[in-house]
Amino acid sequence: MTGRTTPGRVPGTARRGPAGPVGPTGSTGSTGSTGSTGSTGSTSLECFHEAFGDWTPKAVVFDCDGLLLDTEVVWQRAQDAVVAAHGARLREEDDAGLHGSTIESAAEIIATRSDSTAVQILSDLHTAFDRELSGGIRLMPGALEVIELTAARVPLGCASNSWLASLEDKLTAGGLRQHLAVLEASDTVERPKPAPDMYAAAARALGHDAADTLAFEDSGTGARAAREAGLALIAVPTPGAPVSAAELVLDSLLDPGLAAWIATW
Repeated sequence: MTGRTTPGRVPGTARRGPAGPVGPTGSTGSTGSTGSTGSTGSTSLECFHEAFGDWTPKAVVFDCDGLLLDTEVVWQRAQDAVVAAHGARLREEDDAGLHGSTIESAAEIIATRSDSTAVQILSDLHTAFDRELSGGIRLMPGALEVIELTAARVPLGCASNSWLASLEDKLTAGGLRQHLAVLEASDTVERPKPAPDMYAAAARALGHDAADTLAFEDSGTGARAAREAGLALIAVPTPGAPVSAAELVLDSLLDPGLAAWIATW
């Protein structure tokens, strides 16, 4: 299956900067594909130049949950309710598998810790998540500002391990859907994150090579997917869930250096 594009929308074209490398450089402040730049509060424009050199993206693909929308808390409440209802006893090592996973993977993990089937758990997770979402949805700090800044310069997409209908609903409720030309979800590709399919498909649908596309992620699962697809990566990790292999790690989308760098594209 293919991702959802906005009917009638013509993706924008990136402004070309000075001639530079095909992808981000590995200069001071960036450890490329083998590590990540430390996050030390707000960054300066110079940090972005150190991490990316003269490279600027021709397209951008954002993760959704925990990066653009504050749905991690919503999901946690839904998950906790289902875990309690089925008497599941999660283990500490389950946390990594649950964070950034598909709802199907979460159901399988919870099922292994209970006497219920994955089919039963999955149905209850859908019901509980929809119930929690009905209470409203909040944007993550800086999400709208960054989306509007980037959308004015390059075409945007979203890649999420949500199912497509849920992704559409969440982004619409958050007021962001109209800025995103392409959506890729767990049911639009053969393999969800951490496989690279979703990010590769999003870059292709936006009309650009992966090497010319920038990803924003908050989870290690998503970061692995973006990097294996060949995208450059800025990480804004969820507290307590570090992300490796990013060109740059930020504490928040409100980082003033980020806005300054986007203005140079």
